[in-house]
Amino acid sequence: MIVTKAAARVCLILGLAPAPALAATAGEGQASGPVTIVITPEWREQDLQSAPSTVEVLSNRQLDDAGVLDLKGLQYDVPGLVVRASGGAAEAVLRGVGSTLSVAGDSGVAAFTDGIYRNSAVHALQGLYDVERVEVVKGPHGVQLGRNVLGGAIGVVTMDPQPEASVYADLAYGNYDQREFRSALNLPIANSDLSFRLAGAVRQRNGYARNTFLNQDLDDLDSRSWRGKLRYRPSSDLDIVLLAETTRQEDSDGLAQQPDPENGVNAGILLGGRVSDAPRELTYNIAQRQHVHSHLYGLRLTRRTPNLEFRSLTAYQDTALDTTQDLDGTNVDFAESSPALTSRAFSQEFRLGSKPDLPVAWTVGLYYLHEDIAQQSDLQFPLAAVSITSASTMTNTAYAVFGDLSWSLTPTLRLRSGLRYSHERRRIDLAETADDPFGVLGTPGNTTLAQKAADNWDSMTPEVALLYTVSPNAFCYAKVARGFKSGGFNAYATQPSFDPESLWAYEMGIKTTLPRANLRINAALFYYDYADMQLFTLPPDSPMGGLPVIANAARASIYGADLALWYTPVPNLALHASATLLDAQFDEFDSIDFNNPGANPDHAGDPLPNAPDLSAVVGASYRWDLPGGGSLKLSSTYRYQSTVFFNPYHDPAVSQDGYGLLSASLGFESADGSWHIAVYGENLTDALYAENKIRVDPVVGTARHWGAPRTLGLRTGVRF
Repeated sequence: MIVTKAAARVCLILGLAPAPALAATAGEGQASGPVTIVITPEWREQDLQSAPSTVEVLSNRQLDDAGVLDLKGLQYDVPGLVVRASGGAAEAVLRGVGSTLSVAGDSGVAAFTDGIYRNSAVHALQGLYDVERVEVVKGPHGVQLGRNVLGGAIGVVTMDPQPEASVYADLAYGNYDQREFRSALNLPIANSDLSFRLAGAVRQRNGYARNTFLNQDLDDLDSRSWRGKLRYRPSSDLDIVLLAETTRQEDSDGLAQQPDPENGVNAGILLGGRVSDAPRELTYNIAQRQHVHSHLYGLRLTRRTPNLEFRSLTAYQDTALDTTQDLDGTNVDFAESSPALTSRAFSQEFRLGSKPDLPVAWTVGLYYLHEDIAQQSDLQFPLAAVSITSASTMTNTAYAVFGDLSWSLTPTLRLRSGLRYSHERRRIDLAETADDPFGVLGTPGNTTLAQKAADNWDSMTPEVALLYTVSPNAFCYAKVARGFKSGGFNAYATQPSFDPESLWAYEMGIKTTLPRANLRINAALFYYDYADMQLFTLPPDSPMGGLPVIANAARASIYGADLALWYTPVPNLALHASATLLDAQFDEFDSIDFNNPGANPDHAGDPLPNAPDLSAVVGASYRWDLPGGGSLKLSSTYRYQSTVFFNPYHDPAVSQDGYGLLSASLGFESADGSWHIAVYGENLTDALYAENKIRVDPVVGTARHWGAPRTLGLRTGVRF
């Protein structure tokens, strides 16, 4: 029964899922004029309406109104973004780009905190608290960002210490016994140029699902985080910020996948395991748990002179993850997995640049990243007395030098160009052992395979943009950029290294503000030539019994459009709509679907995974100013996503039909802003939809990760 080497190590321990407000910011309905923001993790302030990129920005107020509490929740407010979570880690995909092959692998969509690159897929699930804003930058950025970015970046900008004392506390309670507490204390230190800020958050809830076999909650949440910042700012020319942050999560959030008895082959079901008809009722014989601990320490130094600006960004990260999962998802003791990871990373970035408003402006920079990663996996098949374990250590080192030059060709036309040279070096020391006393996998006995290897890659990533100011309220651009994602090694099984991915992106856009009409419209067209895609694949010429490997197996083309508008037709009424249209398909991809070996291996023309043809968000809010003081605000958002496939084989068993989600909130805020209270609801129609599906025959079969059900709650807070 246990074949294909335990379904290729259960698709690399399910890390693959087979390949798969303080200041007004854009999007708050403030259509009366352009907004200046920092496009994280770029280091300069830049007017959103004159930035040659497609950027979605959510302020802290918008995040609260939309109920976005972590990065996974962004996908319901940012069109074109899909976030797939599984086993304590997540994969973010923007415009069809962004696969990651394990929790230790690079993602095509990078996550940043205050400009610091988060090195692990674990951080794609980071919670949001004491945040100034979140910025989603779409498309490759090979020059301006500290780390290589293939498909885009998600930047979290947290609140810096301020010179004025303040404190706030927010409480929320909802169904499923949801409890949330967020607070921050900001203190200037007397008789000094120092200020300190301490923020924290506790998020807890009972499970959305129930394991009736063990009488336990599943998909529960228990997360605790805190962040401290110390700032020294004696003048506007010198700014030094120390950062320390930690997060601890111990729960089964995202680990309530339900087997699909009608699709795929699940050995637990074949052996008599029970599967309930109720989607949130499960029968695991193994308790699902995950433990995530992470620490981040950073130092940001900014020094300005009349003609120059220098920035140094130093960071150290320490992350640990371990999980326990019942793979077959039934009451039969057939298969379980216990993967674990520890990661330590140090990064250093230096930038030196001229004043940005000069006729000829420039930036030069250096970047260094060193990671030490250890991974362990333990697959157990008790009925067959089979165990498969692996342990690997990897060292990843990245160097980069980059520069950017901008010319004002005329008062309205500007040319921006840049180039980045990257060098990536990776090493692996891996041992995998199969203990098979009865020969279920082949030859009886104990077999150990070992690998010690190293490889390196170089890349040049240029970027050229032409920026034209049509009028003070209209701006258009055309840009060509190349993205790069490093090659690497399979951290769970012995195989040769795989090469980097690359992507050429062509984009043109227009951004316009019509102050008299209280209307702002941004639109962009783009085309991606996506090459050397890293996929978990079985080549069509593989011998009988061959095992899938990570390979540069495919090439794809992605055509698309982004549209966003903000409109204030009457005072106090704000309307917002945005959408992403995609035509993303493989140009070349020959691979046997190991779940459907008889299917045609030529997948040219098939859609890319995690790339819905249409994703759209529409929202409205209205504020009533009350005669006795204070205001009442009603907000509502609807998000629609068309059909999406979760693996590259166009398998209907691992797809989700189009669906929509409706949310709303009604809140009161005092006249001086010192307190507020609101009721809210998410997924008000209680739609049943899959955030992810995994198919691994015959171990897991098809497993469905259902999204959150309808949630209702009350939120209140005070600020001083």
